[in-house]
Amino acid sequence: MKWYNRLFWKIFVSIWAVSFFVLLATIVFVGAVTEQDRFKDVITAKSEGYAEAMVEKYEHKGFKTLIPNLPRPRPKHRGEDDHERGPRPGPGPGAGPDKDKHEDFRRAVWLNISERVFITDIERQKKVIGFKNFKRDSDSLYVFNLTSESGRVYKVEVDLHWDASPLTHLLATVLSLQMVLILLIASIGALLVSAIVTRPLNLLREHSQAIYRGELDRRTDEKLRKRGDELGELARDFDRMADYVQQTITSHQRLMQDVSHELRAPLARLQAAAGIAEQRMGEDDKAVKRIIKECQRLDQLIGEILSLSRLEQMDGHGERVWLYSLLQEWVDDAHFTYPKRHFNLTMKSDCEVSINVKLLERAVNNILGNACKHTAEGVDIDLTVDKTDQCVLCIRDHGAGVSDAELAQLCNPFYRGQSQAKGYGLGLSIAQRAVERLGGTLTLRNHPNGGLEAIIGLPCSCPP
Repeated sequence: MKWYNRLFWKIFVSIWAVSFFVLLATIVFVGAVTEQDRFKDVITAKSEGYAEAMVEKYEHKGFKTLIPNLPRPRPKHRGEDDHERGPRPGPGPGAGPDKDKHEDFRRAVWLNISERVFITDIERQKKVIGFKNFKRDSDSLYVFNLTSESGRVYKVEVDLHWDASPLTHLLATVLSLQMVLILLIASIGALLVSAIVTRPLNLLREHSQAIYRGELDRRTDEKLRKRGDELGELARDFDRMADYVQQTITSHQRLMQDVSHELRAPLARLQAAAGIAEQRMGEDDKAVKRIIKECQRLDQLIGEILSLSRLEQMDGHGERVWLYSLLQEWVDDAHFTYPKRHFNLTMKSDCEVSINVKLLERAVNNILGNACKHTAEGVDIDLTVDKTDQCVLCIRDHGAGVSDAELAQLCNPFYRGQSQAKGYGLGLSIAQRAVERLGGTLTLRNHPNGGLEAIIGLPCSCPP
């Protein structure tokens, strides 16, 4: 499974993204309104002080119109507002992105106050100070009367136009220290929520895999079962399901064993009776031959059923062995059993495994026997061993293969497909159970060049 498909990262990214956009929207819109109100308050307060100073200077110079004393303007850069012009001293100790933003704001107020104020001497109907291009927008104009110490009244107009760029405010918000801290806290919260949800699910997944491997007595952790939330209920339901599965499989195995053992006694008596009938009626009697043949088939079927039920009780672990010597021995046995067959054993890389040799022998012999039974006598059978991240044993016949519909059912017990007269449909089922007890996998497929191929994957005792 790829990392981006995991539930942990999906939950983490979802929580983090929602937190980011909600916080960003809140800070941008609420912060913009708050900063705009603060901007108007600061401009209003500073304009009153500036107006008092300019009126006093105006009267002191004999009621002469004042020329605004502005700092020399510098070129305006792209994305910079008009009210941000002026020298920018470097940040002092403890400065940060958010502090720099407010420092720039305060400097912009002082540097632009003269541009935003227009003072008129009401009695003389004369301009005291102000720019010719002063904006008189009714929506952003603040007007008040100022009375000087001499008792004269002046009209003061203040431009409160908010011309801050939304993009500039957005970038300042995203790069602010508060935003970084909030996102850090949101990330930690998302990690905690993701871990709280996915950790119990991973534990349940491990327990379900253990049951699939045949560890029917495996149950969830006690801490997980004692949880009072939905995950605790899921763990308790999982244990109840595991109990039911264990009881069902155990009773099924016990039933198969009991029935097989119970059939042994009447079968033995039937075989004895068939022997007596053979002595009385002669060896050439067709009825006696049929009885003896069916008794042999029934004995083989009972033996296969007992083998299938006993596999679940066998331990897959065992001694460490090399596959080459084992496979060579089993190929010799198969050649002795099927002398007209030709078996090709190819060892691309020998593998050392820690397994129950009897289980692997049963699986390999069943696969070889199945290939010999369902192909013509002149068809070769290839065995190939290779080593990747595990030991891979491929057994391939050069027959006609099977259909895709049959391929999915070949390992089902008692499934014989089109070959109703050959075998009992338990050979591949026993092979699959044996390989699973060894901790491996059995895969059946039609080879691209023809024939059926069985691929057994086993864990190696040492890395490749």
